[in-house]
Amino acid sequence: MSSQPTGIYGINMASDVINEVVEADEDSCQIRSCSQKGTCRKDCTNSESVCLGSYSDCEEWPVSNIQINAWHNGNWGHDNAKPLLTVNYNKKYDWTGLKVQWRGNLRVHRAGGCGEWWFTFNGQDCPQGRISFRRYTGRLTNYYQHSVFEGICDGIPKGTIPVKFYLDGCGNTNWDLYTGWYQANFIIVEEIDTRPTSKGLCPSLSVFNIREYDMNIYYSTSSTNLQVIATVVYEKRDPSTALRAVWKGNLGKYGSNTCARFYFRFNGNECGNPNTIDTVCSILSGDSSWIREDVVVDGMCYQLPAGPLKVEFVMGLCIGYTSIGHVTTGWDTRESIRLEEVRLGLDINAIQLPSGKIYRLPVYNIQHWQWHAINYETDSGVIKEVSYTKHSKTSALRVTVSTVTRQATSGHCTEWRIRFNSTECSNPTTIDASYYMWNEGGNTNSHRPYYIDAICKNLAAGTVAVKFEVGNCETSHSLGDSYTGWNTMTSMTVQEVYIGI
Repeated sequence: MSSQPTGIYGINMASDVINEVVEADEDSCQIRSCSQKGTCRKDCTNSESVCLGSYSDCEEWPVSNIQINAWHNGNWGHDNAKPLLTVNYNKKYDWTGLKVQWRGNLRVHRAGGCGEWWFTFNGQDCPQGRISFRRYTGRLTNYYQHSVFEGICDGIPKGTIPVKFYLDGCGNTNWDLYTGWYQANFIIVEEIDTRPTSKGLCPSLSVFNIREYDMNIYYSTSSTNLQVIATVVYEKRDPSTALRAVWKGNLGKYGSNTCARFYFRFNGNECGNPNTIDTVCSILSGDSSWIREDVVVDGMCYQLPAGPLKVEFVMGLCIGYTSIGHVTTGWDTRESIRLEEVRLGLDINAIQLPSGKIYRLPVYNIQHWQWHAINYETDSGVIKEVSYTKHSKTSALRVTVSTVTRQATSGHCTEWRIRFNSTECSNPTTIDASYYMWNEGGNTNSHRPYYIDAICKNLAAGTVAVKFEVGNCETSHSLGDSYTGWNTMTSMTVQEVYIGI
């Protein structure tokens, strides 16, 4: 082995050829062995083993150049149309789409108030449609609520891209907006290969065949009949992969003692393994006025066949209820369904091209857990804990949780959070999601979708206890009457990612 550092490099660094990485012996791989015999190599720079795959039968580079930007307790109280934040992103490829996500706290205050937050790229909206979040409240409320929105934008050339985060009212003057209240706030930017020409099985990749389908479909109904909100046809390549299904759009609802259920169907059937991918919007008691806001629903389905899959996002009546109230979807925002194939547990984190060059894979070691109707009624405690084996000391962990939550007590606050080995993340910041609710109508028993997607760096390799918890907010407000996972799916995904490659 050469005394000069070599290491494993990102695909963009074409000049960095690794020609002195050799077949590792037991000493090189004693920290971690690879699941596929003969694939272990040593990363000379970082003194750890890697699992080497090939780029055979593959024509894509699905995810790359992940960048995370974090602010804790931003507390930005602006109302007017202005760029609140700017992230300068170095896009490396002309042929990728740019995926951008906001995860943080947003508020609209005042009856009939409406706020919009959105992204621009090089000073322009995304050509496929604005990537935005809208919230409308029909009654005088003061909800400081964790919120997520995301989208993929195609047609942006490589280079330094100013990604700006804006806010404003929704075409009226009756708003009182607030951003970043007492929690971690993230903007995550990454490049996604959305080229439609790829057809290979990509056996060394943990995620591939990413497709996002944009649509502008507005529904407004009080009918309890089944409503198909969106339908797409997806060409699944490998029968052994899991299919990750993500819906992003605006859900609106009013009406007390009502409940609407939203779920995915695949070739006409709900997922049976591990369980259905669904969410709810319910108002069981209390204030029944309008709330419209963008949400994300994210789950996985196993053992779906290869070939054309008809994927539907459907709305229906919750079991045990006779009314959905009045429901809208797609209100003045861009909706999308994103589908991707996932190889769960694959430990390959570098590939070798026919040229002999070796490149590190940005995403690998994906693990997934999905439960149905966990019905966690406790206000403070560990909702779910999973054990994850982190392979690399240089990777970060990306954790996503998709569930439904409730904070029912007016004037109180609840925080949901992710902790690692009973310790909060410190780099770049904590992973938390707060919800303070004050309503002039008093307490409100309403369950709605909740989504966390965040990255934590500088975690050691080895066994990591990943905990999804609930408890007090950072503020002095009393803990609210909380509920998690009411009668629907709770999904958690953990994966290793390398930042910036």
